[in-house]
Amino acid sequence: MKVIAIEEAVGKKIGHELTGIIPGKKENITYLKGYVIKEDDIEILKNMGKYHINILEDQAGMIHENDGARILGAKLCGQGIKITEPKEGKVQGLAEYQGVVISDVESIMKINLTDGLKFATKKSYSIVAPGDRVAVASITPLEIEEQVLTGAIAGITEPIIKVLPVIKQKIALITTGTEVYEGRIKDAFLPFLQSKLEPYGYEDLKQIIVPDDLDKITAAIDDLLAQGFEMIFLTGGMSVDADDFTLRAVKNYEGMEVVIYGSPVLPGAMFLAAYHDKQIPFIGLPAGLLRGGRSILDLILPLLLVRQRLTKEFIAGLGDGGIA
Repeated sequence: MKVIAIEEAVGKKIGHELTGIIPGKKENITYLKGYVIKEDDIEILKNMGKYHINILEDQAGMIHENDGARILGAKLCGQGIKITEPKEGKVQGLAEYQGVVISDVESIMKINLTDGLKFATKKSYSIVAPGDRVAVASITPLEIEEQVLTGAIAGITEPIIKVLPVIKQKIALITTGTEVYEGRIKDAFLPFLQSKLEPYGYEDLKQIIVPDDLDKITAAIDDLLAQGFEMIFLTGGMSVDADDFTLRAVKNYEGMEVVIYGSPVLPGAMFLAAYHDKQIPFIGLPAGLLRGGRSILDLILPLLLVRQRLTKEFIAGLGDGGIA
């Protein structure tokens, strides 16, 4: 593009979108890229503060900001994301359905370290609704060298952000505690868990209350697996007290792999994550969650909703920000 005085621009094409505010009116003045400037536009543009203007000229090896943003957004955004038309060197990525954002933080960093390219996203593992903005790809100069743009995205073989859809699942809750089983105290975990799950939906939600008995806890696990439940929460009996058998029942259950016991998130220190047959999550929730506020459950629930496997490394990483 070439910069010239506005008086010399009549008959030439504007190199990028221009927007001006008219005092006292809701509508803005907008000149689109490629608009041919007329004599009548001179005073209007001066009132917008445009005494010089970028004129569109074909220049080999350069890409306009809107075209560059479109290329960048299409390359970086994947499943579940709709790209808008470019405006002022930006495209937005909008969620196509309720889901969870999964992004490659390292690749986002590499893009943003390239001068002229910017890529902003919702934080990975955020839950989003249809139409929510999850990404913005932008070119900061009015033009960018083609080799800079192509070089930055050359090593990207697949999109670096996607939205996985929330999957409605059959979910069960095993509540252990002789005091709850005998009716001495009222269970509080089922309504707590319902409040967390209902915004996203589920196919079924069932609770089994058992006493502090290793055999009865094991039998409850047998029953729920036989019924095809896809996610099982366990509450009560998660500590090392003499009457606590939940952790032992899970560890000893055939085909069970314990990923981690304990988390750096407060509340949620005595948290359990295990998988039966490498696919059905067993999630142990400590009583401290009932105090309210953000907890370990809020941080892992997005992954469970889209059947992303919890790992020891992921849980360990939650220590950064583990205190609300």
